[in-house]
Amino acid sequence: MEQSVCPLLKDPKAYNPDTIDLINDIKQRNYWLPCLENMVKKFVTKASFLNPDNPAATEKAEVCFQKFHELVVKALEDPSILAPLSIRTLLEFNEDNLRSSNFKDAWYKQKETETNAALREFKERLDFIDSIADFESKWLEIVTGVLAGNVFDWGSTVVADILETSTNFGLSQAMSTIEKRPWFKDNLDNWIERIKKEPYKEAVVFVDNAGVDFVLGILPLIREFLKHNTKVIVTANSSPALNDVTWHELKQYSQQAASQCPILEKSLRTGQLVTVENGQKGPCLDLSNLSPELCRLMSGADLVVLEGMGRAVHTNLYAKFNVDSVKLAVLKNDWLAKSLGAQQFSVIFNYEAAT
Repeated sequence: MEQSVCPLLKDPKAYNPDTIDLINDIKQRNYWLPCLENMVKKFVTKASFLNPDNPAATEKAEVCFQKFHELVVKALEDPSILAPLSIRTLLEFNEDNLRSSNFKDAWYKQKETETNAALREFKERLDFIDSIADFESKWLEIVTGVLAGNVFDWGSTVVADILETSTNFGLSQAMSTIEKRPWFKDNLDNWIERIKKEPYKEAVVFVDNAGVDFVLGILPLIREFLKHNTKVIVTANSSPALNDVTWHELKQYSQQAASQCPILEKSLRTGQLVTVENGQKGPCLDLSNLSPELCRLMSGADLVVLEGMGRAVHTNLYAKFNVDSVKLAVLKNDWLAKSLGAQQFSVIFNYEAAT
C-alpha cells in the first residue's frame, strides 16, 4: 500500500514517532524487551480460547513466541538488529509473525463479544450524557468516559489480569480505577473553553480498542462533535493488532451503533461522519506512514485526537501539529508511568492549541 505523511504535522522532516529510545537507552531497553516478550508469551496460553476454530492455535502461537524471543535475545546484545528498535517496531514484528502463522485476526472473537456487550449499554450511556444540562459537566463526563474506556486494553498486563479475574468490570468500574482530577496532565478546562468559544469545523480521531473503549467512550465523543456540527473523520488500523479496532470493524460497529442513534445514522448517511483506514498494522502510530485517502480527507481538519497509550504515549507524545490537538490516554504500565513522573492509571489529557 502506498503511504503518505500526515498533512497536519508541524515539522514533518523532524518528526519521530517513537517516544522512547530503545537503541541508546540501555535501561529502557532492558525493561521493555522482556516486558513485550512476556506479553507475547501470554498470548500462547490464550490462543486456543481466542481462536477456537483453529486446532493448531497454541502450537502456532508458540512458534510466534519463539521468533519474538529470538529477536529479543539478539536485540539485547545488538539493538541495531531492528531498525529502528522501538516499542512500535517490536509490536509490528509480533503482528507480522501472527499473520504469517495464519492468525488473520487473533482477537476477533474477543472484540466481537466485548463490542456486542457494549452496544447493549450504548443507548443508556447516551441518555445519561444527554441528561447533563451543564456544558462543562457534559464534556467532562464524555472525556472521562473516553479515558475509562481506554482502560480496556488486552495489551496491558495489569488490565488483562483485571479482566480475566473480574466478571463485572465495566465502564463505571474503570471510571473508579483511573486517576481522579486533577490528572497527571490536565488541561481539559482549556479545551472545553475552546469548544465553548467556537466548535471545530472538522476533527480527525485515531481510535484504539474495540468494545467498551470504542462504543461507550469514543462514539459518545464523536456524537457530541456531530451535535456541534463538526465533521468527524474516524480512523482505525488497516490490519489487526491486539484488540484494537480495524477499519472494517470500524464501519461495522459504527453502523450497529447508528441503529440506536439518529445522529450517527444521519451523519454516516450524509458524510458528516466518515470512517477510513489509517495504513497501520500495529497498535502504535507512525504519522509519516498513513494511507493516502486518510491524508486527503484530513487535510482540512482543525483538530487531531489521538487516543490510547500506543498512539499518544509510546508514539507521538511529543508530536507537534499545525492545528489543535488532543492526546489522551491512561498510563496502564507502572514502569512507563514512573518514567514520566506519574503513577499507574494516571491520566494524560494534553490539549495543545495550533501554533
